[in-house]
Amino acid sequence: MEIDVGDENDSLMDENLPTTVEALMQHSEIRRQLRSQPVYMKYFWKLLLIISVFYFLPSIQFVFFQYQDKAQCYFNFKCAHEFLGLRAFNNVISNAAYIVAGGAFLLILHFTQPKEDGVHGLHTDMSLFYCLGISVLCEGFSSALYHICPSKLNFQFDTTYMLIGSGLLFFTIHQKRHATFTTGAFRAYAFFAIFIFLDFLSLTSINVYIFWTVFFLIFAYVSIAGSGYLLSHKRLQLNPSVNALWIYLLQLRHPRTIDDKPRFFSILIALVLNWALVITSAALGIVNNLSNNFSNLILGVIVLNFLIYLFYYIAMKIKYNERIHPMIWIIFMIMILCWGFGFYFFEIAVTNKFLSFDESMKLNKPCVLFDYFDTHDVWHFFSAVGLFTVMSIVYFIDYDLQYTPRSLIHVF
Repeated sequence: MEIDVGDENDSLMDENLPTTVEALMQHSEIRRQLRSQPVYMKYFWKLLLIISVFYFLPSIQFVFFQYQDKAQCYFNFKCAHEFLGLRAFNNVISNAAYIVAGGAFLLILHFTQPKEDGVHGLHTDMSLFYCLGISVLCEGFSSALYHICPSKLNFQFDTTYMLIGSGLLFFTIHQKRHATFTTGAFRAYAFFAIFIFLDFLSLTSINVYIFWTVFFLIFAYVSIAGSGYLLSHKRLQLNPSVNALWIYLLQLRHPRTIDDKPRFFSILIALVLNWALVITSAALGIVNNLSNNFSNLILGVIVLNFLIYLFYYIAMKIKYNERIHPMIWIIFMIMILCWGFGFYFFEIAVTNKFLSFDESMKLNKPCVLFDYFDTHDVWHFFSAVGLFTVMSIVYFIDYDLQYTPRSLIHVF
């Protein structure tokens, strides 16, 4: 479908009008390519802003009245510093790290956005990159809201944007070489909504057998359909093509017939690891009669798939002799260190909203940083830097291709 990308590109192209027939033909081809950018990509950040406004307004109201009514809030009372009427201001203000990380990434995007000429470099629509920065900003606000009065009632405020941001990371790296095959914003957010709804169900008193059965059915549908479309380089649909699935199943039975073996085996490894993680978590949940470990499970599955895709992407760049700047490897090491230290402090529980209030208080621990921040605050600091490094890797990993003709760039 031919679309207009806006007056900005038109004025850019009109600055140097062609003076020969050959230049006129090249000028027309560039304009055609610029005008054929997939417009649906631009809906991602617009819809995310709309979703966020209508998510935060009732959330603020809920937390305000929850705190006003002196509800039971699961604070770490051994390291809770009151300020501005907030009982544990340190747990709230530590989320500023996410806001700084998201804001810094958005500034980097603004000042380093490559020029689109329709001939060189990868697809340069920045919508999904802006979504990443916005989702980290929103994670900072939503997590701060949750920590005003942490409890089971508002626990989802702390996880929603983690799930959305992690999913957007996968879509962002996929669209770099498959812009026209990346699923649209409406389908993507509908996908996130399904799992956010399941996250809500996991916090209720739903029968664990019913919950895990429903999840298994949905996960089987999404994983098989998604794998088929990724392997066949087609745009993901909520109603999968029988032909795409049948081709995928045939290739599973006859691996020798597969043309794109690296992609196939990456998807196969992802499927095996995904199902191992899901089955293990479900088994533990059923044995312990619990479903409230679901948020960690689904977040783990999404992050696992993103990491497999990222490693596959790096391996393919190396295979096709595409240069990876040394700074990317330095950022990669910083990312590993930050997430390593972050998860270490995250696992040191100082509260547990799924226990009784008195049992949770027994987990309380003294401050560990500047006699003001506890281990969960330190998790906020490390994970914010970790998110910034991940987004930076996804954004800059192909910066070496900005002057490479598109006809010479491999699709993988």
